[in-house]
Amino acid sequence: MRQKNKIGFYIKGIIVQIGFVVAAISIFYSSLSQWEPREHWGVLFIYTLLTIFSCFTPVRNANTIMTVNNAVIFSGILLYGVWVGVWTAVIEAIIIATLVRINPLKALMNIGQLLMTIWTVAYLNTLLKSVDFLSPLISDLILTVVYWFVNLVLVGLAISYFQNKGWVRTVIAISKGFTSTYLLLLILAGVGSRLVEYYGVIALVPMVIAFLTISFVFHHYYDNVVKLQQKVEEVKRFNHNFLTTMAASIDARDRYTSGHSLRVAYWGREIAKQIGLSSEKVDEVYFGGILHDIGKIGIEDEILNKKGRLTPEEYDKIKQHTVIGYEIIKQAGMFHELLPAIRSHHERVDGKGYPDGLVGNEIPLIARILAVSDAFDAMVADRPYRKGLPIDQALQEIRRGAGTQFDEELASHFIVVINSLPREELEKIIRQNGQEHKPFQDAFH
Repeated sequence: MRQKNKIGFYIKGIIVQIGFVVAAISIFYSSLSQWEPREHWGVLFIYTLLTIFSCFTPVRNANTIMTVNNAVIFSGILLYGVWVGVWTAVIEAIIIATLVRINPLKALMNIGQLLMTIWTVAYLNTLLKSVDFLSPLISDLILTVVYWFVNLVLVGLAISYFQNKGWVRTVIAISKGFTSTYLLLLILAGVGSRLVEYYGVIALVPMVIAFLTISFVFHHYYDNVVKLQQKVEEVKRFNHNFLTTMAASIDARDRYTSGHSLRVAYWGREIAKQIGLSSEKVDEVYFGGILHDIGKIGIEDEILNKKGRLTPEEYDKIKQHTVIGYEIIKQAGMFHELLPAIRSHHERVDGKGYPDGLVGNEIPLIARILAVSDAFDAMVADRPYRKGLPIDQALQEIRRGAGTQFDEELASHFIVVINSLPREELEKIIRQNGQEHKPFQDAFH
């Protein structure tokens, strides 16, 4: 798996660092001849002004701030061709480089992906013009979607390379942030281009007013969205602090398991991230880990703190903590999404677990994740009747239980997570007692 990821990273590096740069130089060079004729200077001057204007009148959405220059570029492609689009992109790059300190290589790669988008759309525009039965409206809509998609894919490729993340996952994350706004601006650019084509430059006046209006409306709308998101974050922080305090109170009943819930939550979160779950699901796994042993508040102290091995009867009582915890949270009427974690984290994929004897994928994913992290922490932690296992030996037990006690794929991912950490950091996490907050404070996001 690591080898495959490394090869993919190198391939992306070649495409981004070499392919984008070569494309930028090639497309730029091919456009130079179109800038020379005197009759084109007026067009270039107008698009220079439009680019400056667009760079200083950004449109804001909930996740980012973006200029409307892609709309200016798109209109240039529709009205004049690739050479105006390239000119506009270069002017924008010069403005951004002047205002923002940016790595020259990254700037060149960024302009490369944009010029590749421009060239692709301009080439497709030429092809669509040769299709007689295709109306300008349909043609512009096709070009709008292609511009958005190509730009999205190339930007996602570059970001995934620099941040060493999955390409597809990065593209999906970006698309959620600005797709509707982006497409709206491109559609308006297409409409504006057709108005200019039929009525001349005077048609730019209502289009500029439309862009300013959209920017104003979006600014106020997303200000309200940001305030709402801040309130949601406050609620999440409250929930996090509440759950952490509850877990600490449970763990405090047994000094040998102090910090256990937080460590289980931490490792569960790392597994969830490793397998590519969404941030929302990662949080659920983390909070499920914090609450997974809440049912132990219904178990007698004499059993929880017994120094020595439990009798079969005592062990049967301990096993009831999964159902007790499930009923407590269910009756509380909150955190319902965590119920599977609380009830099923002691299930086994071979069906020999408790309380329901679930088999394989009958066990909810969140519970299968926490089963691995719970078992690992239980093995490496010290107990009154034994010393904690060495890390390597605990990992060997995880391997041995893969496919019977644990989900085989999740066990494999967990081993990757453990082996990726420096041994000193790993030991620090394992010995965390719950009174300190590092590294667990970083688990909430």
